[in-house]
Amino acid sequence: MVLNESAEKILRSNVNILFDQLEKAVNEYLCNGHSRGEFSFINAYLSATLNAVVSYIERLIEAGRMQELDVVEALKFANNLQKHNPQLIRIFRPNGGFEFPFCIEEDGFEFLEISIVWDECVGLKTRKVSQKESYKKYLQQRKVIDTLKPIVECLLGGREAEIDEHLFTL
Repeated sequence: MVLNESAEKILRSNVNILFDQLEKAVNEYLCNGHSRGEFSFINAYLSATLNAVVSYIERLIEAGRMQELDVVEALKFANNLQKHNPQLIRIFRPNGGFEFPFCIEEDGFEFLEISIVWDECVGLKTRKVSQKESYKKYLQQRKVIDTLKPIVECLLGGREAEIDEHLFTL
């Protein structure tokens, strides 16, 4: 099967636009929104970006231009998680920051960076166990933007064959 040029252009555009908006939402949250704890824009753009990325990858697999690697299984698991169990688990959680009151020790203190990371998939049942294991290995507790960015860059740069487990040797 050949991927129609017009369809591919639309799929690429969707990935580009939605990932850009996800990055903006995460940056806005990190700069201003963490004090309010407002995740709605991150949730919306993360869900849409995952769907767009997985849709594009599935078409590339059908066209024989890509294989279903473990990283792809991890993305599919995250996408299904968003679609079928939105109340069971949050896809991300903030780490770091500080809370009041806090105590300053003699050795000083440290402010941990606030990060938006993929959350644990506690309690989720799936028919394809390998997807859940891949999610744990490649996404869970890693920064959302840092894990999606190399995938998106490969897809948009026409280097889909470069998406593999080597991107995640952090």
